[in-house]
Amino acid sequence: MITVILSLLLLIYFIRGQFGFERPTRWRYWLIPIFAAVMFVITFKLSVANVLTAIVMILIGIAIGTYQGHFATIQAVDADTDTAHVEVRGGLHYLIGWLLILVIQLAAEVVFTHKHLEWSSISKEAFQSVIEELFPFRRLHGGGWWVLWALSASASLSYTLTLVQRSPGFRATIKRHARRNERRADRKRK
Repeated sequence: MITVILSLLLLIYFIRGQFGFERPTRWRYWLIPIFAAVMFVITFKLSVANVLTAIVMILIGIAIGTYQGHFATIQAVDADTDTAHVEVRGGLHYLIGWLLILVIQLAAEVVFTHKHLEWSSISKEAFQSVIEELFPFRRLHGGGWWVLWALSASASLSYTLTLVQRSPGFRATIKRHARRNERRADRKRK
Protein backbone atom coordinates (compact mmCIF):
# COMPACT_ATOMS: atom_id res chain seq x y z
CA MET A 1 0.00 0.00 0.00
CA ILE A 2 2.82 2.39 0.83
CA THR A 3 4.46 1.62 -2.53
CA VAL A 4 1.24 2.52 -4.36
CA ILE A 5 0.92 5.79 -2.45
CA LEU A 6 4.59 6.62 -3.06
CA SER A 7 4.17 5.80 -6.75
CA LEU A 8 1.14 8.05 -7.04
CA LEU A 9 2.88 10.90 -5.24
CA LEU A 10 5.93 10.62 -7.50
CA LEU A 11 3.69 10.47 -10.57
CA ILE A 12 1.83 13.61 -9.47
CA TYR A 13 5.15 15.35 -8.76
CA PHE A 14 6.48 14.33 -12.20
CA ILE A 15 3.34 15.50 -14.02
CA ARG A 16 3.31 18.79 -12.14
CA GLY A 17 6.98 19.30 -12.94
CA GLN A 18 6.32 19.12 -16.67
CA PHE A 19 4.33 22.36 -16.46
CA GLY A 20 7.16 24.33 -14.88
CA PHE A 21 10.25 25.66 -16.59
CA GLU A 22 13.64 24.08 -15.90
CA ARG A 23 17.11 24.92 -17.03
CA PRO A 24 18.41 22.28 -19.43
CA THR A 25 21.68 20.59 -18.57
CA ARG A 26 24.19 18.77 -20.70
CA TRP A 27 23.82 15.77 -18.43
CA ARG A 28 20.11 15.32 -19.09
CA TYR A 29 19.99 16.38 -22.73
CA TRP A 30 23.23 14.91 -24.16
CA LEU A 31 24.98 12.45 -21.89
CA ILE A 32 21.96 10.36 -20.86
CA PRO A 33 20.68 9.92 -24.45
CA ILE A 34 24.17 9.06 -25.69
CA PHE A 35 24.54 6.56 -22.85
CA ALA A 36 21.21 4.97 -23.86
CA ALA A 37 22.43 4.71 -27.47
CA VAL A 38 25.67 3.06 -26.34
CA MET A 39 23.71 0.60 -24.16
CA PHE A 40 21.50 -0.21 -27.16
CA VAL A 41 24.57 -1.01 -29.26
CA ILE A 42 26.14 -3.08 -26.47
CA THR A 43 23.02 -5.13 -25.66
CA PHE A 44 21.79 -5.56 -29.26
CA LYS A 45 21.81 -9.15 -30.56
CA LEU A 46 22.18 -9.26 -34.34
CA SER A 47 19.47 -11.14 -36.27
CA VAL A 48 17.06 -10.24 -39.05
CA ALA A 49 14.09 -10.07 -36.68
CA ASN A 50 16.03 -7.92 -34.21
CA VAL A 51 17.17 -5.51 -36.94
CA LEU A 52 13.57 -5.05 -38.11
CA THR A 53 12.39 -4.58 -34.54
CA ALA A 54 15.18 -2.09 -33.86
CA ILE A 55 14.30 -0.08 -36.96
CA VAL A 56 10.65 0.08 -35.91
CA MET A 57 11.51 1.06 -32.33
CA ILE A 58 13.99 3.71 -33.48
CA LEU A 59 11.47 5.21 -35.93
CA ILE A 60 8.77 5.26 -33.24
CA GLY A 61 11.22 6.86 -30.79
CA ILE A 62 12.23 9.50 -33.33
CA ALA A 63 8.57 10.33 -34.02
CA ILE A 64 7.77 10.64 -30.30
CA GLY A 65 10.89 12.65 -29.46
CA THR A 66 10.32 15.02 -32.38
CA TYR A 67 6.69 15.47 -31.33
CA GLN A 68 7.74 16.25 -27.77
CA GLY A 69 10.48 18.65 -28.86
CA HIS A 70 8.29 20.45 -31.37
CA PHE A 71 5.71 21.34 -28.73
CA ALA A 72 8.05 22.03 -25.81
CA THR A 73 8.10 25.65 -24.67
CA ILE A 74 11.50 27.37 -24.70
CA GLN A 75 11.77 30.58 -22.69
CA ALA A 76 14.71 32.97 -22.73
CA VAL A 77 16.11 34.00 -19.34
CA ASP A 78 18.37 37.03 -18.89
CA ALA A 79 18.12 37.82 -22.61
CA ASP A 80 19.61 41.27 -22.11
CA THR A 81 22.92 40.05 -20.64
CA ASP A 82 25.95 38.34 -22.17
CA THR A 83 25.06 35.12 -20.37
CA ALA A 84 21.56 34.58 -21.75
CA HIS A 85 20.22 31.09 -21.37
CA VAL A 86 16.90 29.36 -21.80
CA GLU A 87 14.56 27.23 -19.77
CA VAL A 88 12.39 24.44 -21.15
CA ARG A 89 8.91 23.27 -20.24
CA GLY A 90 7.75 19.93 -21.64
CA GLY A 91 4.08 20.44 -20.92
CA LEU A 92 1.16 18.26 -21.97
CA HIS A 93 2.80 17.09 -25.20
CA TYR A 94 5.84 15.80 -23.31
CA LEU A 95 3.52 13.85 -21.00
CA ILE A 96 1.64 12.41 -23.99
CA GLY A 97 4.94 11.27 -25.51
CA TRP A 98 6.07 9.84 -22.19
CA LEU A 99 2.80 7.93 -21.88
CA LEU A 100 3.16 6.60 -25.44
CA ILE A 101 6.67 5.37 -24.64
CA LEU A 102 5.37 3.68 -21.49
CA VAL A 103 2.56 1.95 -23.42
CA ILE A 104 4.98 0.85 -26.15
CA GLN A 105 7.38 -0.53 -23.53
CA LEU A 106 4.57 -2.53 -21.93
CA ALA A 107 3.31 -3.76 -25.31
CA ALA A 108 6.83 -4.78 -26.35
CA GLU A 109 7.29 -6.67 -23.11
CA VAL A 110 4.01 -8.54 -23.65
CA VAL A 111 4.66 -9.30 -27.32
CA PHE A 112 8.32 -10.27 -27.14
CA THR A 113 8.46 -12.00 -23.76
CA HIS A 114 4.98 -13.56 -23.99
CA LYS A 115 4.07 -12.42 -20.51
CA HIS A 116 0.54 -11.71 -19.41
CA LEU A 117 -0.11 -8.09 -18.57
CA GLU A 118 -0.83 -7.67 -14.88
CA TRP A 119 -1.56 -4.55 -12.89
CA SER A 120 1.57 -5.06 -10.81
CA SER A 121 3.81 -5.07 -13.89
CA ILE A 122 2.10 -1.94 -15.27
CA SER A 123 2.51 -0.06 -12.00
CA LYS A 124 6.11 -1.27 -11.63
CA GLU A 125 6.99 -0.11 -15.15
CA ALA A 126 5.26 3.25 -14.62
CA PHE A 127 7.04 3.72 -11.29
CA GLN A 128 10.41 2.84 -12.83
CA SER A 129 9.80 5.23 -15.72
CA VAL A 130 8.89 8.11 -13.40
CA ILE A 131 11.96 7.45 -11.27
CA GLU A 132 14.19 7.53 -14.36
CA GLU A 133 12.63 10.81 -15.50
CA LEU A 134 13.01 12.44 -12.09
CA PHE A 135 16.48 11.02 -11.41
CA PRO A 136 18.24 10.48 -14.78
CA PHE A 137 21.30 8.92 -13.15
CA ARG A 138 19.09 5.90 -12.33
CA ARG A 139 19.30 4.93 -16.02
CA LEU A 140 23.01 4.35 -15.58
CA HIS A 141 22.50 1.09 -13.70
CA GLY A 142 23.22 -0.69 -16.98
CA GLY A 143 21.73 -3.90 -18.23
CA GLY A 144 18.26 -3.68 -19.62
CA TRP A 145 16.72 -4.87 -22.80
CA TRP A 146 17.99 -3.55 -26.13
CA VAL A 147 14.45 -2.89 -27.41
CA LEU A 148 13.83 -0.42 -24.58
CA TRP A 149 17.29 1.13 -24.99
CA ALA A 150 16.56 1.68 -28.71
CA LEU A 151 13.25 3.38 -27.93
CA SER A 152 14.70 5.48 -25.10
CA ALA A 153 17.82 6.54 -27.01
CA SER A 154 16.01 7.50 -30.20
CA ALA A 155 13.24 9.40 -28.39
CA SER A 156 15.58 11.34 -26.10
CA LEU A 157 18.14 12.12 -28.81
CA SER A 158 15.47 13.31 -31.25
CA TYR A 159 13.91 15.42 -28.46
CA THR A 160 17.28 17.06 -27.78
CA LEU A 161 18.08 17.57 -31.47
CA THR A 162 14.66 19.10 -32.08
CA LEU A 163 15.22 21.58 -29.26
CA VAL A 164 18.73 22.34 -30.55
CA GLN A 165 17.30 23.01 -34.00
CA ARG A 166 14.51 25.21 -32.64
CA SER A 167 16.61 27.40 -30.36
CA PRO A 168 20.19 28.65 -30.58
CA GLY A 169 19.74 29.67 -26.94
CA PHE A 170 19.04 26.05 -26.01
CA ARG A 171 22.18 24.98 -27.84
CA ALA A 172 24.20 27.61 -25.98
CA THR A 173 22.71 26.61 -22.62
CA ILE A 174 23.71 22.96 -22.90
CA LYS A 175 27.07 23.47 -24.55
CA ARG A 176 30.24 22.64 -22.69
CA HIS A 177 31.36 25.26 -20.17
CA ALA A 178 28.12 27.28 -20.40
CA ARG A 179 27.78 27.56 -16.61
CA ARG A 180 31.46 28.28 -16.08
CA ASN A 181 31.25 31.15 -18.57
CA GLU A 182 28.19 32.49 -16.73
CA ARG A 183 30.05 32.47 -13.41
CA ARG A 184 32.98 34.30 -14.99
CA ALA A 185 30.64 36.94 -16.44
CA ASP A 186 28.98 37.37 -13.03
CA ARG A 187 32.38 37.95 -11.40
CA LYS A 188 33.31 40.54 -14.00
CA ARG A 189 30.10 42.46 -13.34
CA LYS A 190 30.76 42.59 -9.58
